[in-house]
Amino acid sequence: MKNTDIKEILKESENQVNEWKSSWRKEYLEWICGYANAQGGNLYIGIDDDGNVIDLENTKRLLEDIPNSITNGLAITCDVNLKYHEKKPYIEIFTRKSSHLINYHGHYFYRTGSVKKELTGFELSSLLLKESGLTYDALISDVDPKKVTFKALKQRYLQKTDKKFDNKTDFESFGLKTPDGQLTNAGALFADGGKVYHSRIFATRWNGIDMNDKTQDALDSENFRDGLIQLLDFGKDFIKKNSRVGWRKAVGGRITLPDYPEKAIEEALINALIHRDYLQLGAEVHIDMYDDRVEITNPGGMIEGKPIQDRDPRRVPSKARNPVVADMFGRMNYMERRGSGFKKILDDYQAQDKYEDKYKPEFYSDTGDFRLTLWNLNYSEQVSSQAKEQVSEHVTTQVTEEALVDFCREAKSNAEIAKYFGYKDSGYFRRKFITPLIEANKLFMTVPDKPNSQDQKYYSLSE
Repeated sequence: MKNTDIKEILKESENQVNEWKSSWRKEYLEWICGYANAQGGNLYIGIDDDGNVIDLENTKRLLEDIPNSITNGLAITCDVNLKYHEKKPYIEIFTRKSSHLINYHGHYFYRTGSVKKELTGFELSSLLLKESGLTYDALISDVDPKKVTFKALKQRYLQKTDKKFDNKTDFESFGLKTPDGQLTNAGALFADGGKVYHSRIFATRWNGIDMNDKTQDALDSENFRDGLIQLLDFGKDFIKKNSRVGWRKAVGGRITLPDYPEKAIEEALINALIHRDYLQLGAEVHIDMYDDRVEITNPGGMIEGKPIQDRDPRRVPSKARNPVVADMFGRMNYMERRGSGFKKILDDYQAQDKYEDKYKPEFYSDTGDFRLTLWNLNYSEQVSSQAKEQVSEHVTTQVTEEALVDFCREAKSNAEIAKYFGYKDSGYFRRKFITPLIEANKLFMTVPDKPNSQDQKYYSLSE
């Protein structure tokens, strides 16, 4: 975490663990609080917004005032050191990840990406719950255990294990009820009838390859609320009925060519139901199907905070936000007790007859959501004249990095940018051109904590 090579740091933009300021202000205790609650990090004083080390004054006084302010305001200690770059002084403040949640004057801050945000609502509740060592699914539910049934769970358990569900012991053993018979949140989630109101799936089959084109209507749309077993079945059925299965002749028979691998779909849906943040009361799992892909989005980013797109999905350890729910699915042989489901999704795709690198599943997360994109393996042979038109000769302005960055000197929406460059499909344009520039820190989002916000715009920094 600690990186004292200022030359290397200044080559990069401000990020998850590095931030610089031209002078010290007491409000920067909020930044330090955010580092302590996240992964730790470095705050540099005496470096301007362009990454230039300035001639910092009063360094002796600052070396006394800053540690005292940190101790008095946050009750933690940080390494505060005087450094030099080309004979110019600057101060490095290194904050370690705290073992407990830190607040500044009763407010909780968290560092995510290159921004500092105050935690409120479900985000604060999640962090406090995590610090307590408890999980949402293990807490006692307010649902009356006398008014629930578990018909679907018991039938599926028998089907998957060849064992009958023991009413006397299994509810408690599996964490669905407490020793005194109260229902846990996990139990409420598996109960028939959707006893947890926000445990829902909203599923839509869009006409085309982008929901943002207002001329396109949904071909199919359903909302469903029930127990987790029923939600899993609903998600699989919705995707199946809106997909096609082709085939080709082979020696001794034929080979089926599905739009989407069945195991990958099942694993993706289970992942969404297990790892979603149920503290987000107004949110639900979304299935958005397009001609070329299906996107499965669930509330709640990666549990340890680091975005999945910054990691190798094959090497991400299995950490369940809802371990009781995960264990129940594991007992029914839906998933392995150890290891990440991401690897299984990638492996299932690579095992398909028509797999190419362009069909590799994509994983994305931020602090609020996790999104998995599964590409239609048969789409290359289904490309419509509309899609061809959107990405070929009808482009009126050549898309170059220089042109795009220059156009975004003032913040523009994705639709505005795509229209300017002659693209009808703003979703394709965003994935093809905008996202790579965001990852390269050439473009920035006006709403960085909500990448999919309808108010999202993109801008570049003036030279």
